[in-house]
Amino acid sequence: MVTSIVIDRTLQFLKDMAKKAVVTIDGQEITKSFHSQEIVEDTVKTYVYLDDGHGHVSTVKLVDAQGIELDQYTTSIEPSEDGLMIVFTLSVTLKGAVQV
Repeated sequence: MVTSIVIDRTLQFLKDMAKKAVVTIDGQEITKSFHSQEIVEDTVKTYVYLDDGHGHVSTVKLVDAQGIELDQYTTSIEPSEDGLMIVFTLSVTLKGAVQV
């Protein structure tokens, strides 16, 4: 069985690896800082807030310090005068194996 320290360190590694979000709004890529991040059980949640009055959102990416894409999804969120919270969720399941 994988020990809890392995799971905890893996989740912390994933949390620390993500550095920013790149959001495509009205066809233009905009870099956004995180609103917050948290680890909940086996999941890293990263929150990105778009201010009131955002345009049409078509793509959202989670990237590391070198700009390497860690997670991405395509969407179609219409322009709104209200703010928008985007949540990335990265879940981890680790399995140990016994070799004899």
